[in-house]
Amino acid sequence: KRFTDAITDIDGPQMKAIEDICRQHFENSIRDPELKEKLRPNYRAACKRLIYSWCYYDEVQHPAVFVETGRIARVEPKGVRMEDGTFHELDTLILATGFHADKFIRPAGVTGENGLTLDVFWQTRPTAHYAVSLPHFPNFFMLNGPTGPVGNFSLIDIAERQWDYIDQLIDLMRRGEAASVMPTVEAHAAYEERRIAAAKTTIFGSGCTSWYLDATGVPASWPWSYDAFADAMAKPVLSEYEIKAPVTA
Repeated sequence: KRFTDAITDIDGPQMKAIEDICRQHFENSIRDPELKEKLRPNYRAACKRLIYSWCYYDEVQHPAVFVETGRIARVEPKGVRMEDGTFHELDTLILATGFHADKFIRPAGVTGENGLTLDVFWQTRPTAHYAVSLPHFPNFFMLNGPTGPVGNFSLIDIAERQWDYIDQLIDLMRRGEAASVMPTVEAHAAYEERRIAAAKTTIFGSGCTSWYLDATGVPASWPWSYDAFADAMAKPVLSEYEIKAPVTA
């Protein structure tokens, strides 16, 4: 709860408490002044995903460990050449290049109305109405989809709340009251406008590069409180949806 409040109120007491803990742990753990400055972040705590480790600072100070923060010029057969000419001979080179957080269900192909594909719809950024549904894609729903909570809530809890929301939409079809359901273009655009504006003010948008950011630099996350998410998932606002009635004979 403290972390959830902190990322959405970056100058509040919760974020200050988190930053104080991180700073104190850092200052008390690193003994060598030169190494300390190499490891000192130039961004705020939680702007990048926090690493919870009881041994990282111990291991990084091991005599066999050398921390290099310069830029790599090229990889050579026997090691890595830095831009300043320094050469690090290596037996093994491990590339910790991360993962594609923006893929979601892709490379699965999904085609909606008038031949619109999910890849085309997500050209600018992956997006979904309250993280679960898309305009132009009737009866298509996702759990833990784009703009859903990132790094602050349990994904199991989130998926369960999202399912309660989705099930209410499916129930319209189950009861024969609808043939298809999807958010309107206008409702989704309004949601995205609000979300993007709020996301830029979260700790993820405070000035660092991370996998939280989409291709345009906007944090791809739910930018409000947990309570706001729970309230949103409690009951769909049906006026935000295009509901097509079943065809009757």
